[in-house]
Amino acid sequence: MHSGEPVAHPDVLIIGAGIAGLSLATALGREGFRVTVIDGAARPEPPSESRDLDAWDLRVSALTPASIEFLQSLGAWQAIPADRTGCYTGMRVWDAQGSGSIAFSAGEVAAPFLGHIVENRLTLSALLRCAESTAGVEVLWQHALDSMALTDQGWQIHCESGEAFSAPLTVGADGARSKVRSLTAMPSRQWSYEQSAIVGTIALRTPHQDTCWQAFLDTGPLALLPLADEDKVAMVWSLDQAKHESVVALNDEAFLAQLNRALAGDAPEAMALGPRVSFPLMQCHAVDYVDEGLVLVADAAHSIHPLAGQGMNLGLSDVRVLAQELANASASGLPVSSPVALKRYQRQRKTENLAMMAAMEGFKRGFGSANPLAVIARNVGLNLVDQREGLKRWFMKQALS
Repeated sequence: MHSGEPVAHPDVLIIGAGIAGLSLATALGREGFRVTVIDGAARPEPPSESRDLDAWDLRVSALTPASIEFLQSLGAWQAIPADRTGCYTGMRVWDAQGSGSIAFSAGEVAAPFLGHIVENRLTLSALLRCAESTAGVEVLWQHALDSMALTDQGWQIHCESGEAFSAPLTVGADGARSKVRSLTAMPSRQWSYEQSAIVGTIALRTPHQDTCWQAFLDTGPLALLPLADEDKVAMVWSLDQAKHESVVALNDEAFLAQLNRALAGDAPEAMALGPRVSFPLMQCHAVDYVDEGLVLVADAAHSIHPLAGQGMNLGLSDVRVLAQELANASASGLPVSSPVALKRYQRQRKTENLAMMAAMEGFKRGFGSANPLAVIARNVGLNLVDQREGLKRWFMKQALS
């Protein structure tokens, strides 16, 4: 059965046909579950094949080998055009306020690569094809969530179109501003980083050398992530609110000059700029990921600073663990909404997600400080890690998983 054929009584109803929702639908469909996915948006158009500077998706992710392996198991990685993924084998991190720097290379841990920079829309497009060709899965577009009510049969979902759905298990995969989380009053802790990120595609004067370049400035981190074309990178520049407005307002020429000044010759020179957008940075973490007949995944459960491009990897890990726990529960004869399976998922994922959020918060605070002692400490720290092979390999293994 394909997405055109209705699923009469789904076991799982997923709200949100993004990367998390579609990967979960595919994984569960392959385990024999009947799954319905609803989303308020129209079905996305196939991605552009143009390689012009203004044709690249402004949203990219640094997919780790573990995430790539999971996407391969779903058949999605194979569906992403290989000539559009930026395989990176090196990483350079430095403190613009001092002399501390660290360089990682895949060869140091005998890995073929550290990760791939992939446009989000390509990952989404590949996963949509996988979900639509998986038996037992239907994807319904233009079905915006309106209200939810808990019944004896699970959550009753009402759409703005007037249609209603219900399933024993409902999954909120509807992003950082999750309507599922707010409608069900699942408490969350959120705070602003007091920063905004500017993202865009940059053409370089010299090749990016398959390397991620990351500078820690006193106004926030700046990253250049290598795209599939050797002269193009995705830029993610996080700036304190006080500084952000004036940088956003610059014309392209002035913006490039400011960008190159910030990079201070430690990275390839930026030569041309595609469209750019900016958005405020928030951190949000649901107090609980699970409730009766309900579970949150990916950004609906936790959203973090884009500092290391880890948000997508955390979300895919959520999906992988949840699908595995539901399959294990089913094999043991437990219902799909079994609190045992849901709590096992929460226990595993909350630990890792909180650890990553704490690390990002530490980086943000440690590197965002102009205090001379903090500057010395972080420079010594970076240089120390760079010189200690064992410590460095440990850091890299964390980044690969």
